Amino acid sequence: MARKILMVLALGVVLTGCASQSVENTAYDPTTDARIRVYFGTTTHFYFNTACEPKNGVLGFGRSGMAVAKPRMLHLANTTIGMPVPDDAYRYYDEYVIKANEPLTIALDKGGWSQVNGFVTTEMLQHVARTFVPQPGTDYEAFASNRSSSGLDLTVRKLSVIDAHVRTELVNARAAQKCRDMGVDTPAG
Repeated sequence: MARKILMVLALGVVLTGCASQSVENTAYDPTTDARIRVYFGTTTHFYFNTACEPKNGVLGFGRSGMAVAKPRMLHLANTTIGMPVPDDAYRYYDEYVIKANEPLTIALDKGGWSQVNGFVTTEMLQHVARTFVPQPGTDYEAFASNRSSSGLDLTVRKLSVIDAHVRTELVNARAAQKCRDMGVDTPAG
């Protein structure tokens, strides 16, 4: 009997951490910063203060920037900083404070091969990069979508609260080309 109780308690402890939310106390100045939410499921990189995407280094590695979301299987806790959440939001995400009035390039990668429980799966490799200039005091969200005929695309939406409801508006994030030279147009941060 005691063994069953311990097993039930252990299972409860394990499951409580699956979808918890961690609230970060992040410095946010709405006069110089913006905030952005990124949903899990697609490998996502931010490249700050650049309107182009840095080239890969040797063997495909060496891009600067910051990895902000990856497909996750175990740690599904959201990291929140107080952004409003629209009704159609996906369940798992992280939120970040970013500099406003500087270009932000967001790159998504999906597919390739993976191995789970001994099973290898392969998917067509897809990549998209888009850029926009966040405005001060504005909340955004970025996520993978299938809006284009080529498959993977990136949707960026601006969030606003009107009459206690979160409204979304598409942001015109234009395609980001590869940077021409590693010494020019590379991220500063």
